[in-house]
Amino acid sequence: MEAGQEMLLAEVLSPSQVSQFLNCPAKWMFRYLLDLKEPGTAATALGRAFHETIAHNFRQKAETAHDLPVAECLDCFRKALGPQLEEAKLQKGEHPMELLELGETMVTKYIEDAAPLIRPAAVESRVSGVIGGVKVSGYVDLLDIEGRIIDSKSALKPLRGIAHDHHLQLTSYVMITPAASGACRLDTVTKGKTVSLIQKSFLINEKDRHYAETIYPMVQDSIREGIFLPRRSSPLCSRRFCGFWNVCEKEYGGSVRCD
Repeated sequence: MEAGQEMLLAEVLSPSQVSQFLNCPAKWMFRYLLDLKEPGTAATALGRAFHETIAHNFRQKAETAHDLPVAECLDCFRKALGPQLEEAKLQKGEHPMELLELGETMVTKYIEDAAPLIRPAAVESRVSGVIGGVKVSGYVDLLDIEGRIIDSKSALKPLRGIAHDHHLQLTSYVMITPAASGACRLDTVTKGKTVSLIQKSFLINEKDRHYAETIYPMVQDSIREGIFLPRRSSPLCSRRFCGFWNVCEKEYGGSVRCD
């Protein structure tokens, strides 16, 4: 590791970097400091293809004011999913055709139920600013004409509430997006007994802003200290959820659980 490398990487942080560091500093090191490539999973493959399809629809809607036909969105999804699955490491019981069918159902659900009421002003726009004295940069999925930030995601399992990662991410984007009103919505298409659309709206408040202003400089300082502990006690620390489990065992010893 070259001297000062941590300083350069920590000079500008993204919400995803901060969330990753809070979840597992070791995983942050493998991904952002050592630039190792993490094998994809069924969930990441599905999520990326879903996200690419939704963004494609809204980019053209920002110009035409109309959503694409569902059939065209499904064609876009199929083209996006193929390359993602080629790079993914599927677990036992996960099959490409089942993921394709699930993804098509998810895309159809979102385009039919959520998209018609969304009026996009900017899609996947790069934003930057300063939070707590730290330079922050990222990409906002969608900003509507009322200044509301909308983040759309897919999930293989039903979710409860708004995850800490998502809340911090949206708080950060509100703080560095000039046209943001402070209103946010998280749209999640999830697989339960049936595919459902869960929409959670909220306003970023002063407590949220204060938390972000506290966390960003603390994460930056921690990175510059160069101490990257593995979070083996985390529910996300398993061979199923982390593609770095083998290099983590080599670096730190011990065993990453197999579930």
